[in-house]
Amino acid sequence: MEILAGDPAAVSATPAPVFDAVRLDFLADLSRALLAHPQVRTLPDVVGFAYWCRRANLAQLAARAAKRDDTRMGLGLSFHICPSNVPVNFAFSLAFGLLSGNTCVLRLSSKPSETTDRILAAIVPLLTEPKYAALSRDILVTRFGHDDNINRFWLNLADARIVWGGDATVAHMRSLPCRPRSREVAFPDRYSFCALGPQAVLALDDAGLATLCGQLYNDLYLMDQAACSSPQLVAWIGTANDVAAAQARLWPALAAHARTRYTQQPVRMMDKYVDACRHALGNERVADVTRHGNILYRIGLSGLAQDQDSQRGYCGTVHEVVLDSLDALAPVINERYQTLTYFGLDRSLLREFVVGQRLRGIDRVVPAGRALDMDIVWDGYDIAATLSRVVDIQ
Repeated sequence: MEILAGDPAAVSATPAPVFDAVRLDFLADLSRALLAHPQVRTLPDVVGFAYWCRRANLAQLAARAAKRDDTRMGLGLSFHICPSNVPVNFAFSLAFGLLSGNTCVLRLSSKPSETTDRILAAIVPLLTEPKYAALSRDILVTRFGHDDNINRFWLNLADARIVWGGDATVAHMRSLPCRPRSREVAFPDRYSFCALGPQAVLALDDAGLATLCGQLYNDLYLMDQAACSSPQLVAWIGTANDVAAAQARLWPALAAHARTRYTQQPVRMMDKYVDACRHALGNERVADVTRHGNILYRIGLSGLAQDQDSQRGYCGTVHEVVLDSLDALAPVINERYQTLTYFGLDRSLLREFVVGQRLRGIDRVVPAGRALDMDIVWDGYDIAATLSRVVDIQ
C-alpha cells in the first residue's frame, strides 16, 4: 500500500462536528495554495475544485446547513474508493468526508494523473503546519491494487464507505462485509442529457452564441464525456423546421470553438470513429451520422430507445433527437439518469416535468455549462447529512 498523504499508524476514528471550523480553514487554505500555483491554470478541473472550496463558498454551505438547527456529528472513519475516469473527484470526496465530520481514508486509482499529483502536492505540506496537526490524523490518502484483504481491513474499521465507480465496482464492494451500522454512499454508472429550445438558439446574437458554445464545450469536452454528468444525448424540444435552423447555426459554431481548445488524441479519434460506425450499422434508430471533422460527431436518432442510457459517446459525440415536448422523454427515463442540462427552456417547465411525470431518475437540473459543477448535494444525496448523525438533544 503506497501512502500518498497521512500516516496509517495515526489514523483516528474520532468524529468531528459537521462543518468544523478547522476543516473549513484547511479547505480554504488548500484552495489558496492551488490557485497560487502557476501550472494550475492549465488544469481546469483543479481550478474548478479550488474555486469550489474557497472560503466564501464553504461559508455558504455551512450557513445552509446551520438553518436545520440541529446538532450533527460525523460518523467516524470513512473509506473512499475513488474513480479513475474523473481524477479530481478524489479531492471532492475528501472534502465531502471532512465537512461531514469524518476521518477520510482514500484509495486512489493507479492511473497516472497530473490533476491528482497537483492536489496532493498542495495537501501534503498543509498537513505539516501546526494548525493542522490534529487534522493530519483524519486524512490518509493511499494507492493499492485490487486487494480485497486491504479493502476488508478498512471496511472492518469504517463507519461509512463512499464508492465511486461503475456498477461492477459498487456491486463488488457491497459483497465485502462491513460494520453493522456502517453507511454507504455509492456513485455507480449514470447517464445524463441536454435539452435545448431551438427558438432560443436562433434568437442569440453572435456574442450569445459564442457564450453558449463555451458552455456546451465545458460540458462535452473537459472530461471527454467520461463523467457521469456529461451529456450523451441532446434533445431538441420544438418543431422540425426550427430545430433544423438551430442545428445549422449551433453545431458548426461549437465545432469551430472546440477546434481552438481541444487536443485531439489520435487513438481516441479512431475509437470515436469506430464507435460511430457501430451505431450506424447496429442501431435501427440511427437516421444519420454527421461529422464536423474529427472534433464533433452527431448521431441523429429517429426516436428514443428504451435502453437509451446504454448509448454513449466520448470526446465530442452526441446522440441527437427532435421531440415535440419534454414529456416525450419520460418513458425512457429510469433511475440511471442523473443530470439534465438545459438552454432555452423555462425552469418551471423543467420542474413540472420532473415532478409531474414522477420520474425515477434525474437528480440534477442545471443550465448548460454547469454539468460538471460538483456540490455537496450530488446524485440525489445530501452528502453531509448522509455521512453524519443527528444528536437529538431535548
